[in-house]
Amino acid sequence: MPKKDKRDSKEVFEMLQDWRVHQIRRTAYIGALCILVGLISGIGSVGFRYLINFFYNMFFQGTISFKSVGAISNVSRWGKWVILVPALSLMLANFITEKWAPEAKGHGVPEVMDAVSENGGKIRPIVALVKIFASAITIGGGGSVGREGPIVQIGSSFGSSLGQFLKLSPREIIILVGAGAAGGIGATFNAPIGGVMFALELILPEYSIMTIMPLVISSIVSTHVASIFLGASPAFIIPAYAMISTFELIFHIILGIAAGLVSVLFIKSVYGFEDFVNKIKINTLIKSAIGGILIGILGYISFRLFGNYFIFGVGYEFMDFVLANKATTLFILLFMVVIKIVANSLTLSCGGSGGIFAPSLFLGSALGGIIGVIVNSIFPTTTGSIAAYALVGMVGLVSGVTGGVLTAIIMLFEMTRNYEIMLPVMLCAVISFFVAQLLTHDTMYTKKLSRRGVHIEFDKRISSFSTCSVVKVCKKDFLYCSTNQKVEDTLNLMKDNNLSILPVIADDNFVIGLIRYEKLYKADYSENQSIEDFVEKVKIVVPPSCNNYDALVLMQRTNSPILVIKDKKKIVGLVTMKKLLNVSLEKRCLT
Repeated sequence: MPKKDKRDSKEVFEMLQDWRVHQIRRTAYIGALCILVGLISGIGSVGFRYLINFFYNMFFQGTISFKSVGAISNVSRWGKWVILVPALSLMLANFITEKWAPEAKGHGVPEVMDAVSENGGKIRPIVALVKIFASAITIGGGGSVGREGPIVQIGSSFGSSLGQFLKLSPREIIILVGAGAAGGIGATFNAPIGGVMFALELILPEYSIMTIMPLVISSIVSTHVASIFLGASPAFIIPAYAMISTFELIFHIILGIAAGLVSVLFIKSVYGFEDFVNKIKINTLIKSAIGGILIGILGYISFRLFGNYFIFGVGYEFMDFVLANKATTLFILLFMVVIKIVANSLTLSCGGSGGIFAPSLFLGSALGGIIGVIVNSIFPTTTGSIAAYALVGMVGLVSGVTGGVLTAIIMLFEMTRNYEIMLPVMLCAVISFFVAQLLTHDTMYTKKLSRRGVHIEFDKRISSFSTCSVVKVCKKDFLYCSTNQKVEDTLNLMKDNNLSILPVIADDNFVIGLIRYEKLYKADYSENQSIEDFVEKVKIVVPPSCNNYDALVLMQRTNSPILVIKDKKKIVGLVTMKKLLNVSLEKRCLT
């Protein structure tokens, strides 16, 4: 008779509960580290803007200054020769990234997602430094990209470096990576909640209070730091909005469909240009020069037609122009949709470094403006302003292009503080996302990774494992064996019932461990030998309060695909890993 252990029914399960208390303490520790991550993200966001100003002043005006000129809309002192400026900036940015950090090339966020999905959140420290200079040179020199992607990569890189320096676990490093992303977005748009949502939707693999708390801390600190230097005003001056009539929702549905279609066009254009440029077998610096000259020509055409280099740089000047209700003709809006897609695609495919978040906002404002101009001309008394449609279009494009539906909606609300616009905004964002997903399964971010064979799962529904107890899925009647049972009899029992493993239980319901068919089959045993010498004495008992998720964790820790449920001295049932997985899949696939 084996020696009884009074702790056999709950020992492993209680260890798991102790581990959870430990995790709460670790989360508090990670939250404290996120104060530093938020601080660096905020300072990095501010410094990045000043660096963009520096390169703009140098490239476009020939001066050495960090002073903001407000926009790249100012007339360049180079006149027609301004078309060469983007070529010079792309060549320099391409040289820097290829030499020191190729992963800093492009729009940044996919590399962070890849690090989280494939590399335990590890990002090389040099990436942040290279990304700062390459993106600042690209944007300051007229490259048609956004600054949000680089800021996300900068903040995430610091979070990753800090986690690696402190030798944290992969999960904790990933949380710091997400905290850096949240801080970067929060500081850029003065939208701390939007920053948290961005990290949860697009960067981190899970939703839980353990991940949300550190993100909140980082985003708050980063946003506050940025507001000290840059002010607390929102990224855009948003017009007042009120929905004139319920009838107007029809136009926002149309806008949502159009936003989804343009989102797909934008995604296909970026990667189509990339494939085309990669097929050209010439030096990459020459490719950068040619692409830069084409961007310069488009910018100069914009200046000659509209008095502004709208497509150079981030493009906030055009968005402000539309949101101020100054874009009243279809020609300028249609023209901007076309040349912005081309300019952004050229910038990214020809060696530039920068994001696609701001270009998505740019395209959304132009597309919304188009719908606004049309409906205002047909129904002038029952529709909102052109600017209102532009605002809704901005959210629709961000939703369709990035897949960040809630991020786009929440950030818009933070920037407007206007509840009236939320109904059309939510409607447009959701419709745009589903239209885009019906036509292409990838977002702008995941497309870059899927082309490398890396597939990111955005489905973050609450796991059905943690919402169901093992009692509800266990087998009440099950086979087991005792230690005095003969090896031959046990093998026959398992073979006849197609079982590879059995629990071993004594007469007084004491669970000793388990026995495996493979081990018995390969064993050298005598004719009447019992299985006692072949039993794995492992703790496989859980109480009825154990949920399915805890059961899976315990199975992994004990290397056992079965657990026995025991209520005090009574055996309740047996739960298997196969049963847990089947139940979870059934619930997830339920329609």
